Amino acid sequence: MEKFLRIIDRTSEWTGKGASFLVVVLTVAIGYDITVRYLFAKANFWPYDLTYMLYGSYTMLGVAYCHYRKGHVRMDLIYSRLSPKGQARMDVICYIFLFFPFFTVLLYKCGQNAVWAVTHGETSGASVWRPSLAPFKIAIVFGIILFYLQGIAEFLRAIRVAIKGGPHES
Repeated sequence: MEKFLRIIDRTSEWTGKGASFLVVVLTVAIGYDITVRYLFAKANFWPYDLTYMLYGSYTMLGVAYCHYRKGHVRMDLIYSRLSPKGQARMDVICYIFLFFPFFTVLLYKCGQNAVWAVTHGETSGASVWRPSLAPFKIAIVFGIILFYLQGIAEFLRAIRVAIKGGPHES
């Protein structure tokens, strides 16, 4: 079981760190667009589509890594006052009633959307470039799958702490 959890953690970590390089491409694209538009008074047709696709992919591919690193905002007025075992129980309840139902529906709907984009050759209508949306939508689904798997790993860790006790890191 621990090996399975480590595989999920490493996958989230590698994907998140790899996705962080999309920010470099995003910065270059925005910088190029601004330079060409304001210094040379020439409009570009591709930066808008490219930037929202890069930023969306970066965000969705990094969300599992953020969860792995405990980087998501948590409202802990009550949570911080609980014992480690109590925190783990609260996490288990939240995973069962909030995380898993919400992300199951999100994965299903985004998965349908990605399949449709691939099978029908969906393109963006935001600019005259009209790039294919399939890679972007596949990246979103992949990010959701990684986040879901990271949630499963954290859920299993919380169950272990809720049952056996010990330090709670979720």
